[in-house]
Amino acid sequence: MCGIAGFVNFSPHFEPRQLLAVSKTLRHRGPDDEGFLFLRNSNESIEVFSDEFAKPDFLANPISIYSLGNEPFKLGFLHRRLSIIAPDSQGHQPMPDEERKFWLIFNGEIYNYLALKKELKQLGCVFKTRTDTEVLLMAYKIWGENCLAKLDGMWAFAIFDLEKNIIFAASDRSGIKPFYFHKDKNGFCFASEIKAFKDFGIQFEENPQTVSRYLAFGQADENEQTMFQNIFRLQAGQFLKLDLKTEAFKIETYHQWEWNSTYDFQPHFKENECIQNIRTALLEMIRLRLQADVPLGICVSGGIDSSTIAGLTAATDRISKNKGIRKAFMAVLPSGSAQDESTWARMMAKKCGFEFFASEANANDFLQSFRELIYTQDEPSPGLNVFSQYEVFRNVARQGVRVTLDGQGADEIFAGYPRHQESNLFEGLLHGIFPEDATNYLKEGGINFMRHHFKNRSAQFLQKFKPEYSILNSNIFETSGGKGNFYTAVNQGLINEFSSSSLPFLLKAADRNSMRWSVESRMPFADYSPLIQMLFDIPGSAKIQKGYTKYLLRRAAEPFVPQAILNRRDKVGFAAPNVEWLSALVKSRAMNPSFKESEYIDFKKFETYKNLFLSSPQSIDFQLIWRILAYSEWKDIFIH
Repeated sequence: MCGIAGFVNFSPHFEPRQLLAVSKTLRHRGPDDEGFLFLRNSNESIEVFSDEFAKPDFLANPISIYSLGNEPFKLGFLHRRLSIIAPDSQGHQPMPDEERKFWLIFNGEIYNYLALKKELKQLGCVFKTRTDTEVLLMAYKIWGENCLAKLDGMWAFAIFDLEKNIIFAASDRSGIKPFYFHKDKNGFCFASEIKAFKDFGIQFEENPQTVSRYLAFGQADENEQTMFQNIFRLQAGQFLKLDLKTEAFKIETYHQWEWNSTYDFQPHFKENECIQNIRTALLEMIRLRLQADVPLGICVSGGIDSSTIAGLTAATDRISKNKGIRKAFMAVLPSGSAQDESTWARMMAKKCGFEFFASEANANDFLQSFRELIYTQDEPSPGLNVFSQYEVFRNVARQGVRVTLDGQGADEIFAGYPRHQESNLFEGLLHGIFPEDATNYLKEGGINFMRHHFKNRSAQFLQKFKPEYSILNSNIFETSGGKGNFYTAVNQGLINEFSSSSLPFLLKAADRNSMRWSVESRMPFADYSPLIQMLFDIPGSAKIQKGYTKYLLRRAAEPFVPQAILNRRDKVGFAAPNVEWLSALVKSRAMNPSFKESEYIDFKKFETYKNLFLSSPQSIDFQLIWRILAYSEWKDIFIH
């Protein structure tokens, strides 16, 4: 897991010293090694080092970046390395092939690299390292862009292909690993995190549409747009090509998830066969994701998703005769809190034989880290619970663990949210079936259906039911559009959430929070393609049965997770003491004076509702207050 960045000059614009500044900004993503590549207009490639690490004796003729002066270069590549597999110098990047015609910088993990390596050897490839990086490089050299179909894992990478004179870059099928870019008449630049573009000399400006969607609905990760004008993300399952000669630029989608749109009511579903297939896939996905040459731990929450990963890890360790003790990590709330789930997490850790580590952050911790949290995330988060995750990874790093397995993605493929039960209700009614336990979701489902049906009147709906939304100026709703969709088919909702709704933010938050502390977060439910496609191929009606969400996961996990956890219906999600933390933030933070003239916020109304929140927290949508404060801090950090 690493940080990558680079530039291409169309005219003299980007300079080596800018890439050095980017390296310092991205250091947290790769504290173990640093490498640069620059390409002269004559196509001569130069490997470069800085003074952070000793002069690499394994490179033929490395040059200090400080000796390059202001010489214009056609291309520059940077790699910051977090060493996970083959942590010695053989994993140094940028990595060339033998003829130095292909150069790779890579952020991520290719979990099936050993199988691919065997296949590539049969095709005549000779390997000098035991890294997945070299396997990826050779895979591109042999198969070109078609190599993407063969990869299992998470990745964002860029390859300089001297044969075709192009930059080829790609994001994984689920968009776990970030790739941001900017392009104008002067050149093209990219980086793993948005904050690095400041070092490239890019002026940060607000993107009105994305900012409006964030303030109105807490949504900002649905497409290629970011909250920064003219800085874009490469979306899940996409690659880009940039021709260094003609400056031609294009983005293509190489992968889209397919989903089963049929309604096959449960009695006709081959349940036992399906459960066994899922169980087999779960074991294989964990086996592949336990590959690491550094300590690997588990993030637990007390829920089914993380407990399944923990149970599968313990089972795989027994099979492989691994004698090391894993470490399990959790963010806990004060004892006695209605949202405290540590009892369940401790139960699972004990069953697995894992050492348990808890992080209990208080309001003061939150206040002290608030600004750093916003900076870490690049874009403000929709809720406060992102700080709980931030603290978990801080603790992971303290304990010397470099890799974790995490449960993001399970809800979006197994159907784990209450809204999925609402979709199940409507899908059943459309086919003459009234699903069991559906009456519990009839009222809320009806409200959400009406909200979607009249989505062009989002402002009127919000301000009628939640008057505090009058804090937001009406132009926000004109710019932002409606809030998402209501799906009358379970799988249709799942594919949307997985690809462009709820999951992209969760993946971004996990990447930023883990890499802030130089920890690699692996998310099996979000990156194991065979399991994901298998679940999307299963009719939606099979995923919610007997009133239980994630029915198939509950069944498949039975050999690995205590029944008491599998039977739970009271999971509260990645919780945070929202009211306590937000109250402390409201009391400690004076609004930026520029907000008095804000085009988005009615400052006087905000002051009124802010005070109402302090006196009566339950009467106000606290998430709106949070978004306004988080946006204010974000703007102060990045825009001013």
